[in-house]
Amino acid sequence: AAMAAARGSPSNSRGSSGSRSGSRSGDDEEPEVTVMRAELVRGHRPVVVSEVPVYVSLRDKDGRMFEDKGSCPNVRYRWLRGPVIKPCFFHPHKMSQIRDVAKTFQCYCSKECFLRGWHNLPQHMWGSKPDDDAVEEPIAEWVEVASTRSYCPSQQDIDRPLRFDIIPLLKDNRDSLVGGMSITTGTVIPTPKEARTRRMISNGGTFNAEWLSKQFKVMNWNVLADLYATESVYPYCEKWALSWTWRKHLILKELKSMAADIITLQEVQKDAYDDWFRPQLLEAGYEGIFQQKKREPIFHRGKYTSEGCATFFKTTRFKRVDKHVVDYDKLSATEVRCLIADAQMAEKGLQRLSKGNIALAVILEDLHIKTTHQSQATGPNGGHVLCVANTHILCDPGSADVKLWQAHLLLQTLKQMPISNMPLLICGDFNSTPESAVYEYLRRGSVRSDHEDLRNDPCGLMKQLTLRHSLPMATAYETCNGREAQYTNYTEEFKGTLDYIWFSPDALAVLAISQVDDESQLTQETALPSSTRPSDHVSLVATFMFHDTPVESNEASQSQSSAGSRSAGLPGLSAGAGGPNPYHMGGSNPMANGSALTAPGGDGLYMAGAALYAAQYL
Repeated sequence: AAMAAARGSPSNSRGSSGSRSGSRSGDDEEPEVTVMRAELVRGHRPVVVSEVPVYVSLRDKDGRMFEDKGSCPNVRYRWLRGPVIKPCFFHPHKMSQIRDVAKTFQCYCSKECFLRGWHNLPQHMWGSKPDDDAVEEPIAEWVEVASTRSYCPSQQDIDRPLRFDIIPLLKDNRDSLVGGMSITTGTVIPTPKEARTRRMISNGGTFNAEWLSKQFKVMNWNVLADLYATESVYPYCEKWALSWTWRKHLILKELKSMAADIITLQEVQKDAYDDWFRPQLLEAGYEGIFQQKKREPIFHRGKYTSEGCATFFKTTRFKRVDKHVVDYDKLSATEVRCLIADAQMAEKGLQRLSKGNIALAVILEDLHIKTTHQSQATGPNGGHVLCVANTHILCDPGSADVKLWQAHLLLQTLKQMPISNMPLLICGDFNSTPESAVYEYLRRGSVRSDHEDLRNDPCGLMKQLTLRHSLPMATAYETCNGREAQYTNYTEEFKGTLDYIWFSPDALAVLAISQVDDESQLTQETALPSSTRPSDHVSLVATFMFHDTPVESNEASQSQSSAGSRSAGLPGLSAGAGGPNPYHMGGSNPMANGSALTAPGGDGLYMAGAALYAAQYL
């Protein structure tokens, strides 16, 4: 037969239920406990060096049921390793179910893949035909690898299923023939590979080797909380690739590979921050601050938890000066009561606005770069100070008014920070596209009265606000590339840009940005997340430096629409009166389509000190 069932394929790869051991024996010997339930957490796929998460529920002779985490003396555990089951040729992240034993001699995860291989696979990609006298590994060969409740798969387990036996004991410690259970996992997969390299695109094709010692790198990423990583929301993603046990490794590898000086993360679960992010990044030299959203905790995987924003910074480069929490609900309560006299309307407005979203503002002092002018914001030790705001704006597509309200409150709060002239970095998931009122408000300082987002105002909130601000703001990607990243969120339901790194162009210069994956890469496994990309969002990375001399206030505020055209460019570059903008290259910018690292006329300045740049920052 051309098509054969994959050898040794476990009947229960999901591992969500187990098979009972034995039936009631003729004698009266009963175990002290009976296994009532045993399962892998969410049909988890075992990963090398990550403990396999299992849940075991026992019942004693008195009928009391309890979860055993390994302390019950009346039961013993055993892990066994099964025979090799090769992955699918076309989908290496999927376990094969079919083996072609007549033509291509490859393994496939489905009938569709088998037919695709049979009809289309070039002969040079066929597998080797086994020798007639070759001895195959016995199907039933299962080898014991551990006698503990917990088990971390090793390299020897890759492409093999595991079996977890729970065996109740009799009074004399003999194994009981009844009351036990076994569960079989999918095949073990290797620990995620190292994070892929992402090219940095310089601003205007210009780079000066002297900036290496002055620049700092900022990374922003919505990492997708485990709370929301469900099969119903992401049905195209393999169950094991959705599991936190897998995704946390990929996330950490990407964080470490970018080696940013400042990291702003959204959708960080409180338990993940305490157990994973904080200790792992502490080892890498980061200090962290976490602020959960103002929402009721959610019961998730046996405990109550919540998610929020986390900001990390390299302690060798920055020192924390202060921290502020922007509680949108609390600020809304004060603002609404001032704006709306009618108590009933005010209450209605508050109900619409109270969503629990927050921003975390951390004031940092640069330990390397000292200020050179009295008008520059200076820290306790004479270094530049910087306010890093990290926020996650409301997601609901039908609440454009609430999103704009939150953006307004954020800017009003940041204007009132205790240190004057302090440069701002506002990073986060704004759940707003470049065409939105939120983006227009941040970028231009106001919103057109006929903007589509202002049409839906069920509580009359927008009519009450004066939507104006005087903070010059620009985004790192639009400044460097002439446009925003094409995608920062890529799912089956939505594909677009929602995340930004905003900065004060009168005090900071953006030097480079990391290239974002193109659509052909994002669709390799339909959409995000996938087995190689652990979040439904793409991380953004940019390098900045402080301006050596302050930008004249009249120059920085000439036009909110250009948001500091001189100062968002590179240090020392000036367009001059009425001259071309040195950083908005527009459609003619060869970097806009990622086709070049240096712009025409850049004289290859990006390459000055390129080896240093690559080693330290790519």
